[in-house]
Amino acid sequence: MSKSIWFFALLFLPAALVAQSPRSAIGGDGTLWAGGEFTDFNPDFGCVHSNLVFNCPDELYGPSAFVDLNVTSKIGVVGEARWLDWNGRAGQKESTYMAGPRYRLYRHDRWAFWLRGVAGGGWTTTPHYPQAGSLKGSYFTYAVGGTVNYRLRYHLDLLADYEYQFWPSFAGPPTFKNGQEVFHNGGLSPNGLSVGIAWRFLGQ
Repeated sequence: MSKSIWFFALLFLPAALVAQSPRSAIGGDGTLWAGGEFTDFNPDFGCVHSNLVFNCPDELYGPSAFVDLNVTSKIGVVGEARWLDWNGRAGQKESTYMAGPRYRLYRHDRWAFWLRGVAGGGWTTTPHYPQAGSLKGSYFTYAVGGTVNYRLRYHLDLLADYEYQFWPSFAGPPTFKNGQEVFHNGGLSPNGLSVGIAWRFLGQ
């Protein structure tokens, strides 16, 4: 709970500063957006098929939240949080809190396509924790992603998002595939899709 409070305090600090002086803080092209999504992720742990989304029977579901502060019409920063607590096998969970730059690659009419790179922290609970051979811990994470926005109204966007994460320091307990022990010492690469909405709070 404490990490969630700290994350949102950091995210909404720019909003507070912008509210004090919108013109000087974000400029003529600056905007502030915030929203929520529903997320489907392959956790890349304990999945016998592949680490790609929609290839794991125990994929993780949950809500995501984000804040986008666009300094110009093409360049901005994003902060995001994901809480993937549902459908995990035997109590498996993953959550991440990351932030970083983003860039608008394309825009046409109501459509816009953004790319981003973010970094931060990831928290995971492996299946059957706290039994022997399971674990619960936090790790450095980074990710690349892309978002397609569709303008529904002047202040409202519909969006679809794909993100590929890297947990380079993860070294988990072994799992079994076809009766053979599989070790997880090469990090994790969770990835998935999200759909949601974004609301513009500040800017033109």
